[in-house]
Amino acid sequence: MLARNSGDVNRADLTDDDGNPPKTVPTVRMLYVVGGPGMADRVDVCDLFAVRLAQKGFQIQWVLYDAQPGPKWRSTRWHGAPAFVIYQSGRRGLAGKVQNKLRNLVADLRTFRLALTGRYDIVQVRDAFLVAVLALLATRLRGGKFTYWASYPFAESRVIDAREGRARIPALSLIGGKLSAWLQYKIILPHADHIFVQSRQMLEDFRKEQVAEQSMTPVPMGIGEHLLNHPPCEVTPYTILYLGTLNSVRRLDTLVEALAIVRQQFPESRLVFVGEGEFPEDRQCLEQAISKFGLADAVEITGWLPAAEAHDRVCRAAVCVSPYYPIPILLSTSPTKLIEYMALQRPVVANRHPEQSEIIAESGAGICVDWSAEQFAEAISTLFADPIAAEAMGQRGRAYVRDKRLYSGIAEDVAAEYFRLLSGDKV
Repeated sequence: MLARNSGDVNRADLTDDDGNPPKTVPTVRMLYVVGGPGMADRVDVCDLFAVRLAQKGFQIQWVLYDAQPGPKWRSTRWHGAPAFVIYQSGRRGLAGKVQNKLRNLVADLRTFRLALTGRYDIVQVRDAFLVAVLALLATRLRGGKFTYWASYPFAESRVIDAREGRARIPALSLIGGKLSAWLQYKIILPHADHIFVQSRQMLEDFRKEQVAEQSMTPVPMGIGEHLLNHPPCEVTPYTILYLGTLNSVRRLDTLVEALAIVRQQFPESRLVFVGEGEFPEDRQCLEQAISKFGLADAVEITGWLPAAEAHDRVCRAAVCVSPYYPIPILLSTSPTKLIEYMALQRPVVANRHPEQSEIIAESGAGICVDWSAEQFAEAISTLFADPIAAEAMGQRGRAYVRDKRLYSGIAEDVAAEYFRLLSGDKV
């Protein structure tokens, strides 16, 4: 039986990551609602929570959203823990969107019932709004702590997509974004027991919205140790690689233009996009840029690949790029791709960005530039011209990741925050 709203927690025996003899650790029961279809596959969910924190005594029950068609609400297990999964309706067009909204509403109400009737020490919601209000209400009625995990400014993103014409139904996207922002800044964040944010920049952004700084903890992206042990690959000279989403808000056509400039000095240069957009229009926008610059034979778009294959492609690239178009919704991100590149010992060209600039300056793992095709091209050409120096950057990047961005260390810090919260040391 777990004590609630006190520093008393049950104890459980657990072996550590190295297989050492069992040791006594606190047991924390958590309901974790991960907003967004497919978001549970992110490494800061499946590695940090489902693996690392589970090893530290966190007994997590999950509410997850799947991008695939299926039942409205399915009880299953995920990473060995109990989970409820909400699937998409499978219908297309407006009817499908309406049906999915109704499914999500029913799921939110079921989640409220779970939070109200379950014996949880912590109820945590990630990147969702209405269900976060309901979960907050449940903890206030039943007891326990409510925490919120913000990985991206989704409310602001919906507003921008509506205003710039990327939303399928701009008016609904605008209304939804503004309502979500109101819920987040007026109800969810001010009343949460603690908030985990993706970066120091996001903390500053929230602080400007009158969220108390002492109630927030930045948790940057990391990687698992397995990437440090990835076997080396033979580098393909003059290859540039981008890993990640192709969403048009990122202005990836700038990389295509940069390639056209690089090929004036290194005509055999190629650019590989490993990823896909959220909508067909995202890829079409990129293909239009490729056609505009006459680079169809020099650019490859692979789509999403299995992780091992994607990492092999990273290892073979001469230079990896981490572009984040300098608009507010992207400035608060914590780039996973940058850490993965560095763990795989690849030299990086990144544009100036709060977290990227700091990492490149501290690690010496690459070159940071202002946002422009010319700047990207100049930095890429510099690394192509001196592959020995480029490989040295890659080695420094791996050393930095080993020291500062492994989830084994991040998990220790995150677990400590939860234990302090439960003991009453954090408001």
